[in-house]
Amino acid sequence: MVSIRALSCVCISVALARASNFLYEDVVLTKQDTDDFSAIAFGDASQLSYRGPRCKAEPGDSGWPLDTEWARFNTSLEGRLLRPVPPSAACYGGTHENQTQCEFLLGQANMTRFYANDPLTVFTEWPQGGTCPVSLNVTGDCRRGGFPLYVVNASSVRDIQLAVNFARNKKIRLNVK
Repeated sequence: MVSIRALSCVCISVALARASNFLYEDVVLTKQDTDDFSAIAFGDASQLSYRGPRCKAEPGDSGWPLDTEWARFNTSLEGRLLRPVPPSAACYGGTHENQTQCEFLLGQANMTRFYANDPLTVFTEWPQGGTCPVSLNVTGDCRRGGFPLYVVNASSVRDIQLAVNFARNKKIRLNVK
């Protein structure tokens, strides 16, 4: 037997769980959003076991999304799909070279929120595999290595749902920062 007091606590908890604290929590992906674009469709709860390939698709693989799919995904995200370059590319010759930025990365970046705020890096450069190290005297080239090719600048629950659905449906790796 459930007491009325216990029942009222459950109802209040459920009501609070459904309330949002921020406006961006009210923006969610709907079935109508996904109807004509299967790459962002919700998963099928009846198929909870994974039956796909053992490895996720990588750029250059036949399973990697086409540029047109990335463009359509970006449209679904209202332009929040980024394709940033590794910050340390500033230390290498080419279109991204920037001596001031390179010196900042070598000197002060670790004492700031730079890596926390940068959409591509994970608090420091080393987890990306050392394929584009920061150095004033670089040798070789800056390769993407462990850096993701695309980043979703999520600003709502809907953006997160889109990113998770796209990664699951296209069988690509999803990293959360």
